[in-house]
Amino acid sequence: MADQHQSFICGEGKDALRVFPSTIAPSGKLAFGWRTSEGLPSGQAEPSGVLEDVLVRLPDGAVLGQLGGSYWATGEMRANRYDLIAAWSPDSRAVVEVANSRWDTDSFRFYAISESGVVVLDLHELVERAVRANPRGVDKSRVFRIREDLPVKLDAEGGLSFAAILFIPKSEEAALGFRVELKIKTVKSSAVARVVSVQRAKLTD
Repeated sequence: MADQHQSFICGEGKDALRVFPSTIAPSGKLAFGWRTSEGLPSGQAEPSGVLEDVLVRLPDGAVLGQLGGSYWATGEMRANRYDLIAAWSPDSRAVVEVANSRWDTDSFRFYAISESGVVVLDLHELVERAVRANPRGVDKSRVFRIREDLPVKLDAEGGLSFAAILFIPKSEEAALGFRVELKIKTVKSSAVARVVSVQRAKLTD
């Protein structure tokens, strides 16, 4: 997989955006990218203006929707302590976005893509609530996070599996690890997810 810190330009002029090669769909026709209201920076300049992470159709550069994260990379510089991954279904009809900042998961969303548009489902609240309920009584000071460095897998039937943790930032206390499975169903212009299982696990890189 391509280095997520690299990117390439898609489109021209005010419509130009940068695409993250590591997020390209199996079909090669869709990916995540970023743009700003002030245009793309050059050289080692940082982005200015309002930054958007977007879902883009590569053949024509059309933006299909805005993502929840705010990651950027120019090839020479990148957003510090931010990470972004795209977990695609094998048929490229759906993708899950995991956008993490230093401590938090800023965006955890499911996108179903069809000719009629994009259906978006926010998974963050559902999953965090399920994880915090196992075990009950967990310290509320612990931060919830999806592990972007461990596999996030989405199958063609809407089955999603991933790892999550509850941890205390800047603490030597061990994080609580979880293996989580969801089932996501998309019907026309809506999607719904249910938690299949949440299992305590000792996570390793």
